[in-house]
Amino acid sequence: MNNTIKTTCKLFYAGLLSALLFQGCAVYTPKQPVYYPPPPPQKETKQPVPQPIPVPEPVPVPEAAPSRETSQQISPIAANFSRQANEQIRQGRSDLAAATLERGLRIAPKEAVLWSQLAEIKLQQQQYLQARSLAAKSNSLAGSNTTIIDKNHWIITEALRRAARQ
Repeated sequence: MNNTIKTTCKLFYAGLLSALLFQGCAVYTPKQPVYYPPPPPQKETKQPVPQPIPVPEPVPVPEAAPSRETSQQISPIAANFSRQANEQIRQGRSDLAAATLERGLRIAPKEAVLWSQLAEIKLQQQQYLQARSLAAKSNSLAGSNTTIIDKNHWIITEALRRAARQ
């Protein structure tokens, strides 16, 4: 019986060893990658080409003594966007005026006047939370320009008051 156990163990180990050897010779072939056809070309939509904004010729202005309210001067580019927005507001096109100011802010993001004007438009459009946020941003850039700061405080107060009534 002792001999049969030894023979059985030897056969078991021989079978296990041969299985491991054959497994070691097996070659792993990974799955072939799946290629998806590219999406069909999309039709090109022609977007209007933005026209360059005419920049008015500089006009010499006599220098005035800087006052407390005008310690920060508005850049000519920002002044141009501000004038365009004011004209669009007079024409009753507040959406277009907001878009003009947003374009101006992409070019001159540190102009407190543009932020304040946009806040006032958002207040008129009953977007009170955005009006408050834009006025606060304008205040952070206004420096010591009390005219803008006072206007922004009025916008924030008015937005809070109107939002509370809704």
